[in-house]
Amino acid sequence: MDFLYWMGKAVKGMFKRAPAAPGGLQVSEKMANAITAWLLAFYQRPAWLETGYRVTNTPISVTDYMSTLACNEIAINAGASDRGVWINGQISRFLLPQLKNAVQLAGAGGRVVLKPYPSGGNIYTEVVPADRIYPTRINGAAVTEAGFFTDFSTLRGRKVVRVEAFDLQPDGLYLQNRAYWYSTGDTLGGELSLTEVPEWAGLEPDVIIRGVDRPLFGELRMPMANTVDETSRLPVSLYARAMDTMSELDRIYSEFLWEVHTGKRKRIVDRTAIKPDTNGCGVPFKDQTTDLYLAMDLTGDLGQGDPFRDYTPTLRVDEYQRAIDIQCRLLERQTGFSPGTFSFDIKTGRMTATQVVSDDKETYNTTKSIQEYGLRQGLLDLINAYDVYATLYGLAPAGIIEPSVSFGDAIFEDTGVEFARRKSLVDSGYLRPEQLVGWYFGVSEKEAREKYIPEPAPMLRFQEE
Repeated sequence: MDFLYWMGKAVKGMFKRAPAAPGGLQVSEKMANAITAWLLAFYQRPAWLETGYRVTNTPISVTDYMSTLACNEIAINAGASDRGVWINGQISRFLLPQLKNAVQLAGAGGRVVLKPYPSGGNIYTEVVPADRIYPTRINGAAVTEAGFFTDFSTLRGRKVVRVEAFDLQPDGLYLQNRAYWYSTGDTLGGELSLTEVPEWAGLEPDVIIRGVDRPLFGELRMPMANTVDETSRLPVSLYARAMDTMSELDRIYSEFLWEVHTGKRKRIVDRTAIKPDTNGCGVPFKDQTTDLYLAMDLTGDLGQGDPFRDYTPTLRVDEYQRAIDIQCRLLERQTGFSPGTFSFDIKTGRMTATQVVSDDKETYNTTKSIQEYGLRQGLLDLINAYDVYATLYGLAPAGIIEPSVSFGDAIFEDTGVEFARRKSLVDSGYLRPEQLVGWYFGVSEKEAREKYIPEPAPMLRFQEE
């Protein structure tokens, strides 16, 4: 039984008697095993890895490319109030530097949770991967309202695990923290005090936060259809449909390398041509580029004055190239990217930004889907959590925030052309100036109106002389 499924069973049973127990675990065995397989592939330990195999790190390459596009020119803003400015500073310092990595990890496991926590006057953000998230109640909008998170540490040379339960109820958000010794089997070890583990010593065992309408975290998800478990509301990995293709890519790549290493120059040598070395061992000199084969009792030309013959096998580079390219085309279709995205061929020439929109339509559509349906709401929820913690801990001035998230398209579009198009809409009265300015600078409409758009010049009055 894999570790993730075991942890789910243990956590579920452990909190069965807790007052704030959220309910039944919503991770099926099928989904648990799939999440484990996706993440093992991402961490270069795929299930198909065998002795002598080499991995192409395809899961890393695919998710890295996706996260680069999805986070390009992203703008997260809490508004222009004093509180909004403070939250913007926290986001810039502690969230944005790790956001791309978080989105990449979401692509690998299907989702991550960005969980903020206050410390020392700031709000930091923990990235919780899919194998440490155990939902027990998911609403109709696919928002996780109750469940558990796990965290691991070491105490006196032994592993310990912290389990954090959360449950959104009409009267507030219930949080519960417990720590246990890490054990094996279907149950965790004995409970220990949070104060015994230095990094958990400041956590409260039980907390109720009133006046909130959502859990205090942001969930980043992949928007692809779940093809693993038709009954599950959980998201799937970006490459969930491409696991077999990535396995075949690694197989072909490994076989190609094996042929390269075994395809060195061969020299067929008559026994009479070999002379013993100074030690009398009869082993001829061998360099790193030539394998030496000994042929006994040679006849014909080789045995009549020509004791040496070279044989250098021809590497089947083109055949392997075509086989790899076929798998790359499948990989692109299965992950939603445009043909030619993952090619081993070196592309020559340059492509203008305007051409990318039409030539990379699949890539553009997949990226926009991830941004709009996988990232936006989670980041808005995260801003809301920053606001709640700023109030609870008195970290920022009072004020109203105006959360906004925008995504730049500079990789896909010619920004100058798009600016001219939108400017024409403003000039024609179909678009407000603050919408144009907000899009261009990545700020909210209110901030664009108050900080970026100058006051209209006073009217000049001419008096008749």
